[in-house]
Amino acid sequence: MTRGRQEPPGTSGTAGPPLLRLINQGKVLAVLRAGGPMRVGELARLSGLSRPTVSHVIDQLSEAGWVDYLEREPAGQRQLGRPARVARFRADAGYVLGIDIGPHQTAVLVADLDGRTVGSARRSTSSAQDQHQLLAAVRSAVDAALRAAGVAKRAVLSVAVGSPGIIDRHAGTVVQAPGLPGWTTLDLNQQLRRFFRCPVLVDNDVNLAVLGERWRGVARDADTVVFVLWGERVGAGICIGGQLHRGKGDAAGEIGYLTVLGDDGGGAQPDGEGRGPFEREVGASAIVRLARTLAADPARTSTLSGRPDLDVPEVFAAADHDATAREVVDTIAVRLARGLAPLMLTLDPDVLVIGGGISQAGPRILDSVNQHLQRLVLTPTPLRLSALGGDAVVTGAVRYALDDVAARLLPSADAAEAAAGQPATTPDSAGAPDRAGQPAAAAGEAGHPGEAGQPGKAGQPAAAAGEAGHQPGDGASR
Repeated sequence: MTRGRQEPPGTSGTAGPPLLRLINQGKVLAVLRAGGPMRVGELARLSGLSRPTVSHVIDQLSEAGWVDYLEREPAGQRQLGRPARVARFRADAGYVLGIDIGPHQTAVLVADLDGRTVGSARRSTSSAQDQHQLLAAVRSAVDAALRAAGVAKRAVLSVAVGSPGIIDRHAGTVVQAPGLPGWTTLDLNQQLRRFFRCPVLVDNDVNLAVLGERWRGVARDADTVVFVLWGERVGAGICIGGQLHRGKGDAAGEIGYLTVLGDDGGGAQPDGEGRGPFEREVGASAIVRLARTLAADPARTSTLSGRPDLDVPEVFAAADHDATAREVVDTIAVRLARGLAPLMLTLDPDVLVIGGGISQAGPRILDSVNQHLQRLVLTPTPLRLSALGGDAVVTGAVRYALDDVAARLLPSADAAEAAAGQPATTPDSAGAPDRAGQPAAAAGEAGHPGEAGQPGKAGQPAAAAGEAGHQPGDGASR
């Protein structure tokens, strides 16, 4: 059966609710999302609101489609006497899509509003010759993922897309992406909006990868994180203080254009295949090229010699028993460490995560890079291999879309108070969890609870993706 509804929850009915009602709705919803199904009395205790207010707010949220009552109490919550009413957040009230578009494949995840994956699909893009063939592969993957999930397109509330290259995320266009045929200057937002009724958010793939690692990977909740995507291309995603750092021109982290290993006079310019100076020295092609050069030396005996079809995995696999392969790994590790050291000295991150195809070589390459990098920095930086592997970008895209739904559609006490310019906290609200499960900065209950109406959109008109104010992905540690 196809899951879906005609309109997103909370988008019909009256205009915006009064501030107090929106604050109360946000507080109750935050508790439910953080703690799962619970009785009205527990909701009242955790939100700092009275039981009558909580009951009324639940009715409002239920009318809007965000909350309903369970017919049975969850195991462990049953009590003697009259069954208590147990409310739950409706994670199936809508869905989000995360899309990772790459030179070799496109991956799509469909998730509910709790971030649980309900469908997925992948399509090869290796043979695509132009943007039309690439977009056809994307559409095919999206349709297959929605079918697998049993979700109708009208039930999708937000779509987030990760693409290689420099992205103008406000316009949703690809400014530069030499690794994908016909992708540069493409209005990706416009192309994908033809298939969805909801906002489509477009961002750099490595930016989304660092969100994925902070959400469900090895950098969970770390404040300052650098994620390095290491394959044929090399780029970095940066989180500072829990927020993505994109830079003035959305080009932060384009380390593939570093010239730290020597400048031949061309500066930070791509070659004929779109690779920057640093990528030409440490990317997958550089590894194979160095291996062939060293193995061709007649003074060496190597299993890598005479191998026209040599690839990166074979080079790293041979390092266990082949001195030439070990020299290749060590040389590339030295180069990468020299490129990463300025970033480490500048940011002093909590953790450096290495992902992408080359990271699949495992601990050997990580240990080698770590050995050389730590000699070039002042304080030790923990290095970790990505826990998400090839799913880092698409997982981060799901997180990005969930943040967009939370910002645009879900009632939020914090957002309502910020919009009204009210104090962030009051004595009545201390200890009430926010959406991240942390103590909320929300106003306490005030006035009469019995106000009618439905929850609206975070205290403001629904904003287009990238509009000033909250940016999806900021504080994406939930």
